[in-house]
Amino acid sequence: MIFNEFAYIAHPDEPTPEAMLEHNGRPKTLAHVRAVAQECQRIAGTYGLDASKCRMAGLLHDVSAVIKAADMLSWAQQNGLPLCEAEERYPFLLHQRLSAVAAQQAFGVADEDVLSAVACHTTLKAHASPYDMALFLADKIAWDQPGEPPYLEQVLQALDQSLEKACLVYMEYAAGSLLCPHDSWVQALDWLKHKTL
Repeated sequence: MIFNEFAYIAHPDEPTPEAMLEHNGRPKTLAHVRAVAQECQRIAGTYGLDASKCRMAGLLHDVSAVIKAADMLSWAQQNGLPLCEAEERYPFLLHQRLSAVAAQQAFGVADEDVLSAVACHTTLKAHASPYDMALFLADKIAWDQPGEPPYLEQVLQALDQSLEKACLVYMEYAAGSLLCPHDSWVQALDWLKHKTL
């Protein structure tokens, strides 16, 4: 199990992602995942998605934040995960994929909608499902920084039109600030541009 490979990770008696974050001194991440879970459920109601899946994805999406970024990269290399340049340069980007691994191994999650959404919640991916897009957007709407996101109004307006449009609005806003775009981000952006034409 992935968390067992790092001696510094404390294991709570209660096997939940919230307890894992709390037990390992991540109160800000815990508050963020709860806010994302709530926002993802709200999006689920608008788009006819399963609210329980959306809540679960929200609570799980950052659970691997208890792993140090350098250890994320080492674990990925040792376990044969194919890596893109962005992940090698900025290993914390791996947290989306490692949170999906942890969801399976530590919390017994088998639902593909949930696992897929968790695994691409930072970068999205081409041919994203509604669950992928809902979590991606919830993570950006309920961001983990102080104050209101500068793109919030535009994203929420686009969300009234479609999940795809809202994702595209956010990605076009953020594109200029990326130092090294993730391969999945580039593919998702291209896919969204064609899909929303």
